[in-house]
Amino acid sequence: MSYYKGHPRDTKTSLLVQEISTTEIIPVQSEFESLLLEANLINEHKPPYNIICKDDKHYIYVKITGEEFPRVLLTRKESEAKAVYFGPFPSRRIVTEMLRYLRTIFPYCTQNPSSKRPCFYTHIRLCNPCPASIRKKTGEEYRLLKKAYRHNIHRLSRILSGKSEQVRNELLKEMDAYSQKENYEQAATIRNRIEKLDYLVNQFTPAQSYIENPLLAIQTWKHEQEMLTNVLQPFFPGLKTINKIECYDISTLLGNQSVGSLVTFVDGEPVKGLYRRFRIRKVSGQNDFAMLREVVLRRLNHTEWTYPDLFVMDGGKPQLIPIIELFHVNNITIPLIGLAKQEEEIVVPEDGDFKKIRLKKDSPALQIIQRIRDEAHRFAHRYHTLLRLKAMVAVTHPAQD
Repeated sequence: MSYYKGHPRDTKTSLLVQEISTTEIIPVQSEFESLLLEANLINEHKPPYNIICKDDKHYIYVKITGEEFPRVLLTRKESEAKAVYFGPFPSRRIVTEMLRYLRTIFPYCTQNPSSKRPCFYTHIRLCNPCPASIRKKTGEEYRLLKKAYRHNIHRLSRILSGKSEQVRNELLKEMDAYSQKENYEQAATIRNRIEKLDYLVNQFTPAQSYIENPLLAIQTWKHEQEMLTNVLQPFFPGLKTINKIECYDISTLLGNQSVGSLVTFVDGEPVKGLYRRFRIRKVSGQNDFAMLREVVLRRLNHTEWTYPDLFVMDGGKPQLIPIIELFHVNNITIPLIGLAKQEEEIVVPEDGDFKKIRLKKDSPALQIIQRIRDEAHRFAHRYHTLLRLKAMVAVTHPAQD
């Protein structure tokens, strides 16, 4: 909208606006998909106004060097013949955040190859194994460590190429193999990698699929809603369809600066104008259940806010019990469920008890609930962090008399 409001700040933007005849939007399912799709479209169309005309700088590329121990770097030029480049990406900040997260799944090194000591990131397991350590080994140990490092780089490269589903399937096979050998520690490590990868890609779809079918995300969201409705209808016979979902989460640290979040999805898409955040006022100490009840009660007091088709709580039976009581007192009959974190089970109240529904990890019904739960967690955590930072600043710089 910034292109259409007021006067453009620079000549480039002014010229760009004059050339606009239509605006087309391709919805996607995650920021990761958006990033790869944008890079794909820029590479295909080479739009003249997208170039960053400042300090003679252009797009950002992710560069994987052609060295014996490849490094992962950011660059603005494709200058090394043996290197592999991914992009171009318009935003350095977003690419940096993406790589920072990918590094927790597949560690890699960025330090100069001439360094003799293991890099700083080795100590926090974001460079593991570190090439500086591998170079000091010999024989079979050197070979195995080198293979492990290059394997991480290879998988990282494939994810940036849009082949995350293939990488995930390989990890699943490895995890099963370790489990059969009763090497449960290694199996758990790979399971954690899979979970992080799932969080990043969240049912990843290749960029080319969106180019071929710009309505793909909308079709996927509708399918998710239909599947979720089918899963829940046996427990809520009056439920016809699920278009609007509200999800709630609490963020706190030992009861300090506690906050709650409300996020809303309509037709599978977040509607940020309907997001709400709450500072906990009446609950002291670490009591997440009472905090959640306070947040939901304050939401119900806003009768001008239209109700959703489904309420979702981050948590299971303990989180649902106080909300069920609250709904009963206020005569709220809208379906209510929870998503228990440990096994990612959907928890449904049933005849005074609770039913746990365990769906497959790739179930569209589960994925839409996970997506809104993750968004509620992000929104609450962001507000909680903001309040903690403000409190720290107030302590560090107290008001002067």
